[in-house]
Amino acid sequence: MMPIVRGIASLAVVTMLGAPASASRVHLHRPPRGFQMRMGKFTVPPAHEREVCEYRTFPNEKPMDVQQFEFKMNAGTHHFALWAYFGGDRNAADFPKGIAEAPGCIGLGPRDSYQRALLGGAPNTHELTRFPPGIALRLDPHQPVFLNSHYINASLTTPLTPDIVFNVVPARKGTVLHHAENMTIGAYDIHIPPLSTASTTADWVVPFDLNVIQLSSHQHKRGTRVRINLTAGGQDMGQIFENDDWDHPYEYWTVTPLRLKQGDVFRFTCDWKNNDDHPVTFGVTTDDEMCFMTGYYYRDDESSPPPQAPSCFLQDRGLLCNATTVH
Repeated sequence: MMPIVRGIASLAVVTMLGAPASASRVHLHRPPRGFQMRMGKFTVPPAHEREVCEYRTFPNEKPMDVQQFEFKMNAGTHHFALWAYFGGDRNAADFPKGIAEAPGCIGLGPRDSYQRALLGGAPNTHELTRFPPGIALRLDPHQPVFLNSHYINASLTTPLTPDIVFNVVPARKGTVLHHAENMTIGAYDIHIPPLSTASTTADWVVPFDLNVIQLSSHQHKRGTRVRINLTAGGQDMGQIFENDDWDHPYEYWTVTPLRLKQGDVFRFTCDWKNNDDHPVTFGVTTDDEMCFMTGYYYRDDESSPPPQAPSCFLQDRGLLCNATTVH
């Protein structure tokens, strides 16, 4: 739990004028197919931010192919992320009970908790993610998940207790041709001088053949732009993605899958503007900064786990990797 002193005054005025800090219950229609889940309650003190996680299991008794996620929550959210645990431990005693403090849910759960992947999430109060026809995201029976919420309470006087709910909708039987997996690629060499601008550029080499169906990005409040360029087959394909709104990041869904071969290179650049009198580096609070390229893809061969990718966590599904800083 972190105090948010810098910049809180102006944000507090906006919040107090626009919405009460005492959050009301969020309503989301239950899906006719699938299920709905609501996160447990937690409270953010006045002028603080809090990032928490909750371990849950989904009610699906059999493997489930997800066609759509829909997330809804109160104002004040920085992000909500839904992480799937794909390790082999099913002993409830090895997982936290209730709400736990942990940025990105890192370090929670059993020893193989690195065996996880991002299923979906919401940078805003309402987010709908629907995969293209023929593509869905595979869940294990009674899929273990971590619900990861990061909230900012801009009120100087009133505690905030958020309400977070989401729907999980399956694909129709017999329609799925490919299973989507998530990629989260980070650049961590971030140094923004006081009262200045800065940028960092990083390369990520595609570790095996894959088909990209979506690209997006993640920064914090000083972020001004993210650009993604692609080199494929040794040819510079130029810029394929740009986002200039850190708070509402653009989601680029390809018309046809972007076919990439092992050795192709994504180069992404993050730009920032620092209006404060102190330097800013990478970190997990909203007063720190981040630079991530995110997206969904599918593999040609799903019959076996992918090969170990350099600078990536060892996972059976999904890619959680570090990029190499260029400048």
